[in-house]
Amino acid sequence: MIITCLLILLYSILKRPVKGLVRLLKDVDWKRRAQNAWSGIVSYSRRAGRAGSRVVLQFYYVMQEGGLSVTEKALVYAGIVYIVVPHDLLPRKMMKWFGVLDDVGVAAWILNRIGKHITPRIQLKVEETLDRWFGPVVTIADTE
Repeated sequence: MIITCLLILLYSILKRPVKGLVRLLKDVDWKRRAQNAWSGIVSYSRRAGRAGSRVVLQFYYVMQEGGLSVTEKALVYAGIVYIVVPHDLLPRKMMKWFGVLDDVGVAAWILNRIGKHITPRIQLKVEETLDRWFGPVVTIADTE
């Protein structure tokens, strides 16, 4: 299932047909898949910090809300896996900042495809989760 989602991501980026792959995923319980990824998201977030965690949480909560097509669900799930799992095309440990660029590119591409589904309600959930994990954002105006 993970490989199928990653293939859909790759094929979509390369503008190749994905209908045959999408048919393989028609009976997937996407909410359960997202919930199963939660521990990986939490572990990743400890390393990535507040800013690095935001997009993964957006992906997680948009999967929980629903309203996505099967293709979009596969892309979002592939994005979570691709970002959270430390093994990818450009390993972060070896490539330093260059190892983050492919993750950023994948996240940006997926956000471009599904951004309309990230509602103010989802944004609120993301910010509440980030505040719980990292504390509220303090601005200069808050300290005066």
